[in-house]
Amino acid sequence: MKAADPAPESLSDIVEEVAARQQQPAKIKAPKLQASKEPVAPKKRGRKSFKEIDAESDLIQLPDDEALFEKQYYPISVVAGWFNVNASLLRFWENEFDILKPRKNRKGDRLFRPEDVKNLQVIYYLLRQRKFTIEGAKEYLKTNKKKADTNTQLIQSLNKLRGFLLEFKANIHA
Repeated sequence: MKAADPAPESLSDIVEEVAARQQQPAKIKAPKLQASKEPVAPKKRGRKSFKEIDAESDLIQLPDDEALFEKQYYPISVVAGWFNVNASLLRFWENEFDILKPRKNRKGDRLFRPEDVKNLQVIYYLLRQRKFTIEGAKEYLKTNKKKADTNTQLIQSLNKLRGFLLEFKANIHA
């Protein structure tokens, strides 16, 4: 094949060049075979999706008020276990919200009082169940602290009632 001329001399030169290009084998890419789509296991690291957070928001396992107020302090790992969150999230919430003031021992370990756990429950309700932003939750707590407390108490008692009714239903069908 000739080097490309800047301007072809005649029409016959152009026709010959086009014919030469058509005779060359075409480069065709083979279609890629797609692997069968199997369900992918959820990743253990990184952020959780909103669906996962929403599904877990009802799974907090806070003890009753009587059991909660038996001890004066709870370590951060125990409190994080009740709310099914990382301890780092509780430390972040402590920095963001003024109502959370856990005590710290000489080593720097955070110890939550029952009042702090109740405040955490309010914050958890606003952020995870009502889907407030951090700023929105701060504003809501400034204006409606008592209303938020009564709402969380009401939700807790309704969840207890729901658990009782589900247990009752299971016993009836058994």
